[in-house]
Amino acid sequence: MEKNIFKGIVMLITVIFSFITIKAPSQPTSPTLKIGDKAPGLMVTKWVKGNPVSGFEAGKVYVVEFWATWCQPCIAGMPHLSDLADKYRKDISVIGVSIMERGDDILSRVENFVQKSGDKMRYLVAADSANYMRDNWLYGAGERGIPYSFIVDKNGEIAWCGYPKSLDRVLPLIIEGKWDNKKAELDRKEGKRLSIIDGNDIVAKLNPFMGNPGNPIGALAEIEKILLENPGLKYYPKLGHFTFWSLIKTDPDMAVEFAKEWFAINDFPSWKTVTDAVMNMVGRNVKLPKAVYELAAESFQAQIDNYPGSMNIPVTFNEIARLEYLAGNKEKAITAQVRAIEEAKRNVSFSPSELVKFEENLSNYKK
Repeated sequence: MEKNIFKGIVMLITVIFSFITIKAPSQPTSPTLKIGDKAPGLMVTKWVKGNPVSGFEAGKVYVVEFWATWCQPCIAGMPHLSDLADKYRKDISVIGVSIMERGDDILSRVENFVQKSGDKMRYLVAADSANYMRDNWLYGAGERGIPYSFIVDKNGEIAWCGYPKSLDRVLPLIIEGKWDNKKAELDRKEGKRLSIIDGNDIVAKLNPFMGNPGNPIGALAEIEKILLENPGLKYYPKLGHFTFWSLIKTDPDMAVEFAKEWFAINDFPSWKTVTDAVMNMVGRNVKLPKAVYELAAESFQAQIDNYPGSMNIPVTFNEIARLEYLAGNKEKAITAQVRAIEEAKRNVSFSPSELVKFEENLSNYKK
């Protein structure tokens, strides 16, 4: 009897504890944070740079940006965020919150990073506390990737969330009171809907048209059908990928025009789509317009600037030099090839035989 009572008490405690864990506000089970909602609180381990912010002051706009010391796009965007903090310093406070750090002694790593960054981070910086900021802000909004930013308006409500590169477009409107939170939330929902279509359906529909040369005309016809049903998909990642690959084979000038439009409205453009597609054509000795080679060279450089850790730097500069030479830009080709050789010599594991080829390329460009 006593054993049964004891077991019952243990089971009851377990159920209660489980309920508390599931319902804990720092670990939301599903996305609940929407545009127009009151902003969650600020809970950080330490304010690493600047004066602490205890809460969102009425009549002031805040940018809360999430980053990590290991995140290359975050690091690449810090000067831009600093420029915005300077430009709108009378109207806004910019807060960079480090989240999802890896390993041990996280706070020291964040502090050292911020100290070394100096003027590249000309805004307030804090470190997350027990994943509160990650769970209640980023995860609360149904997001997982960084960098990611939120704008808190003068009423303390979430007015916008997205990638920091779009802040230039929305910040002035929010500061001037010309922003509609309800419309912004509807637009965000539509964006989520289109992202699901782009992620689930597009590859299956368009991959059969790919190949060398594949059926690019058929692919473009299929893309037209897709856009008739969902015109907002035009510049989404996967549809954009298949559009560029199809255009580069059928109308290279239009491919350049499309890519520039595609890049202009995306925070993290698919530069790799352009370089992969163009280098595929170069490898097949297909002659392309000057603008195509230049676009690919710029796209390689953009990948170096934004994702240096994932790039083979010497090889990438070698490819840039090749593209500039094909475009007829001899001096640019020489400059890029010199950089390729310099980077190769700095890399102790770089193949000596490959370095010889790089030097031969430079000699050929100089002739």
